[in-house]
Amino acid sequence: MNKIYILVLCLCCAVSAMMADTYNNEKEVMNPTDANIFGHVVDKATGEHLPGITIILKGTTIGTATDDSGHYMLKNLPEGEFMIEVSFIGFKTVTKKITTGKGKTQELNFELEEDLISLEGVVVSANRNETKRRLAPTLVKVLSPTLFEKTNSTTLAQGLVFQPGVRVENDCQNCGYSQVRINGMEGKYTQILIDSRPIFSALAGVYGLEQIPANMIERVEVIRGGGSALFGSSAIAGTINIITKEPIRNSGSFGHTISNLDGSGAYDNNTTLNLS
Repeated sequence: MNKIYILVLCLCCAVSAMMADTYNNEKEVMNPTDANIFGHVVDKATGEHLPGITIILKGTTIGTATDDSGHYMLKNLPEGEFMIEVSFIGFKTVTKKITTGKGKTQELNFELEEDLISLEGVVVSANRNETKRRLAPTLVKVLSPTLFEKTNSTTLAQGLVFQPGVRVENDCQNCGYSQVRINGMEGKYTQILIDSRPIFSALAGVYGLEQIPANMIERVEVIRGGGSALFGSSAIAGTINIITKEPIRNSGSFGHTISNLDGSGAYDNNTTLNLS
């Protein structure tokens, strides 16, 4: 009989110990750590607060997003050393290390830099609607003023020589006119636009290439391939759209070049003047 009492007493002690451990564990889970992190996320270039930015505590399932004012807060975090990752489409991902502690509230701010490389290009001239570059039916090649400067091109005809797929040639020995060939077709099948408008006719296009000085050009957009449905009947081979500089302020430029091709005594002098 004594043995039965001892056995029952041992079982009661074991159950009491297990219930105590379970209560202590539940108490630890229910008790918050009070380890908090708050702060804001701003654009590094403009200093404006960014809403909707994703903030993740790496190695855990804890995360949040900034509110409309660009602020965030993470509450009751586990204790230890963690990496906080901040990311958003169009911005470079930023990661910072932080050590959390019980009852410790810390401020951690972030500055995001715009990631222009990862953004897809958008073209408008191909089909008159905004579309992703890889989905566009025809690609637009852009010539910047830097190309004209590096190649010492004083006119549009000289700068187009350095565009792949475009050939500028002199055909008439007497009058010396030049025409641009795209896809091997004659110059009358290429539409020349100035500020997206067909200023030149099919015949005048072969004479106007050397009449446009390079220092008045902001950029040149070249579209290789048929585009008559969009730019007129002359755009069978392709389209060249010349975007001129915007006169936003009073400015002027003057240039003079002297060139010699064959080493003879004959020099080619070219003087350009552009006022805005």
